[in-house]
Amino acid sequence: MTPFPAPNRLHVWWARRPLVASRAAVLASILPEGANRIAFKHALGIHGDPVRSAALIDRAKRTGIRVDDPYGYERAFKYSPSRQEMIDLAGDNREKTLVLDATAGGGAIPLEAVRLGFSAIGNDLNPIASLLQRASIEYPRRHGKVLVDEFSSVASDFRTRIGEVLREYVPQPNAPQEEATSFLWARTVVCPYCAGKVPLSPNWRLAPDGTGVRLTPNICKGPGDEQRQCSFEIVTSVQDQSTGTVAGGDGICPFPDCGRPIASDDIKRQALAGSMGDQLFTVVYKRQTITKTKTGKNKIKWIREFPLLLQMMTIKKRWKNCSLRRYLSGKRWMWCPSSASQRVARRTRRAVLG
Repeated sequence: MTPFPAPNRLHVWWARRPLVASRAAVLASILPEGANRIAFKHALGIHGDPVRSAALIDRAKRTGIRVDDPYGYERAFKYSPSRQEMIDLAGDNREKTLVLDATAGGGAIPLEAVRLGFSAIGNDLNPIASLLQRASIEYPRRHGKVLVDEFSSVASDFRTRIGEVLREYVPQPNAPQEEATSFLWARTVVCPYCAGKVPLSPNWRLAPDGTGVRLTPNICKGPGDEQRQCSFEIVTSVQDQSTGTVAGGDGICPFPDCGRPIASDDIKRQALAGSMGDQLFTVVYKRQTITKTKTGKNKIKWIREFPLLLQMMTIKKRWKNCSLRRYLSGKRWMWCPSSASQRVARRTRRAVLG
């Protein structure tokens, strides 16, 4: 069972309940003990043997041999029972049955109750939760497809406008065939023993296939040289990845002529003083490829990849020259009313500028 695609795409909410489990809870609370169990499972969207499917998936993980479509049917949360199916299962007066969720949160219970044709009331003390329930349950039920069309139009216009605004702030050196989606940074501290800039990460894994990062420490003139820092290289196997530089709050200096542990107290001291930095270590991007469907038609597919060292150098060079960095380097900066917010603003500025 999975909550995707669920209302959490509308807004993040804590402890999202899987939709299929929520539907099962609603139905099990309403149907009599002697209800048809096969019809019950079918209404949940379970149209096969999930136990056998789980075994196939487990075997695929152990053997590395992929199993296409282990379930043999659409994902359960996508299924909506027909009106006749629900009449046969729960009767013809479902709307007279009221489902109350006194602490509805993100609204999975009332959403599934409505999808099954029951009436529902969702309650929550948090106004954000209340707004989520209205936007994901009440408004679609009231306006139907008109709301979907309007949302699609507004969302498309928003993406166009925000893309124009952010284009100069986010470097896209290889667009349109490659689209940078994430810029990954590591917080840095200065090693108190050798003055090297140490990027902190518990591990340098980027993807399950072994893709990761290898640090290349530049020792410069040796311990005490403030220009000492690491460069990064993308590698394709776990064995080639560097070991983590922080664990349990303590750091470890990656420079071969030092290699000493950095106590958590030193890291906390630099953090409280606002002297921690940031270092860009890779950019995640999507590359466009053309594949063939079973019928021979062309299909656009996006593959996630990571730039090589040379590409990273180009991206960093463009980032240094981009408008956002120039803006943050200037005298103008955000106004924050509280001293705490001002400290956050100063640290953010230092983080971006490095």
